[in-house]
Amino acid sequence: MFQTILADLVSRTPGTDWAMIVGADGVPLETNAPGLHAETELLAAEYAVLFRTCRRVTTQASGADLQDAILTTERCRIVVQTLTPDYFLLLCLQPSGLTGKALFEISRARGAIIEEITF
Repeated sequence: MFQTILADLVSRTPGTDWAMIVGADGVPLETNAPGLHAETELLAAEYAVLFRTCRRVTTQASGADLQDAILTTERCRIVVQTLTPDYFLLLCLQPSGLTGKALFEISRARGAIIEEITF
């Protein structure tokens, strides 16, 4: 089910290279990342460290939970979206990708992902 949700998310979001559901422990739950086969687990583990750190700092600084973050590099934008305290979504946009469209499509897919995670 997760694969279908991620495939739909990627297809509805122009300029998306890949999407991934990751546990806060760094273990990827599901990926839609063609071409990243060897790097998937490494990326998931590294972004999990960043996710946990951002979540802790955000909570300490503002008293609120982290909902999403956008990391911009020369080559792409990574959208990080909290799903549950134990899972988050990563979506990689090309520089030409539309961040607003990505956030909208993530919000549409979020409920179905959470329903599957908590079921």
